Amino acid sequence: MDRPRFAPTPLPVGASFDLFAGAALGESVRFNNPYRLRTQLGDSAESLSLAAPYFAAKLGATLRRSGKVSHGLEFDASFALRGVPQEVLTPSYLALVHLTPRWSVRGRAGIPIVVEPDANVGFEIAAGGVFFGTAALGVTLDIVGSLFFGAATAETPRTAIPLLSAELGAIYDFEVLP
Repeated sequence: MDRPRFAPTPLPVGASFDLFAGAALGESVRFNNPYRLRTQLGDSAESLSLAAPYFAAKLGATLRRSGKVSHGLEFDASFALRGVPQEVLTPSYLALVHLTPRWSVRGRAGIPIVVEPDANVGFEIAAGGVFFGTAALGVTLDIVGSLFFGAATAETPRTAIPLLSAELGAIYDFEVLP
């Protein structure tokens, strides 16, 4: 007898499927300040400045076959906590390396989409780790590098705005075994 056409395919032996949700607080250093923001740390437009701290909500899923590496997708929604309202949605490819049952290393690459105040798209890479205090609940620390292109200023026809961020958060992982 044939399987129904849309029946789910069973996971291979030794594979697991993980769903996760998380939240993090982050702070960014901007390496170019073409708009002379109030939190400028130096005297020129090329000096460092601080971006507004932000809250990030995360949802994702990974598939782990036999071995230490999981591949999947993560979707982040970030919201500025002060200053000008800003929302950023970031779909990302995610890779996890499971070092031990408690420790994992994370890496992701994504396309951040600025929704407000002005629509924009950038590039982002991140690396970090997870420490699981229990089988499902963990603490995360990520370093995130982002690059956005901005509008023209009096000095330059097009601006590039690189940022380096640190995020500290928590994650809840739900593992589905075959």
